[in-house]
Amino acid sequence: LLIPATFTAIIAGVTEPLEFTYIFVSPLLFAVKALIDATMATTMYIFGVTGTFGGGLLEFLSLNWIPLFNNHIGTFIKQIIIGLIFFAVYYFIFKFMIEKFNIKTPGRGDSETKLYSKKDVRDRIYKNDEEDSTEEDISKAERYIKLLGGRDNIQNLTNCATRLRVKVADTDLVADDSEFQKLGATGVVRNGNALQVIIGLSVQNVKEEISEIL
Repeated sequence: LLIPATFTAIIAGVTEPLEFTYIFVSPLLFAVKALIDATMATTMYIFGVTGTFGGGLLEFLSLNWIPLFNNHIGTFIKQIIIGLIFFAVYYFIFKFMIEKFNIKTPGRGDSETKLYSKKDVRDRIYKNDEEDSTEEDISKAERYIKLLGGRDNIQNLTNCATRLRVKVADTDLVADDSEFQKLGATGVVRNGNALQVIIGLSVQNVKEEISEIL
């Protein structure tokens, strides 16, 4: 699985399958990788190894090694030595972390044997955000019901683009504007028993959760 992906990264500089697999499998491992990357780049710069290193071996040969070999062979030797040192740094740190924290890299244990893409990462982020949003909306919905005087006080419930439109039985049971603002509402427009709670673009989710609870 990793051999063709690694050769592609080495020769052409296409590292996305490996990068997104880091992020998907273990953000901690990716953070450590980014720190080592930065340390290696800084070390290269300190030793005078500068140039275009964002691509793969083909780009190295065409932009650096072949045209500059005669005058900069010492620089290239430094680059190779530093690269080999950091190869060992990467290997031993990753081996330690994977075993210490039992990180489920592809094919290890019961983990799925595949490399992940940007779509996989986005889908996971969207799923987590959706779950967090749902839990937050449910919590907010219950608190909005309480601020509106409870279930029995709500007679009608609709919404527009940014406002929750509510008709209540007893306005005396409705909380002050400051209590609504603590939940994130901008304010409350009151017209007799008709209220408009200005929530924002998330009002549709809040309204649906309130309706479901009611």
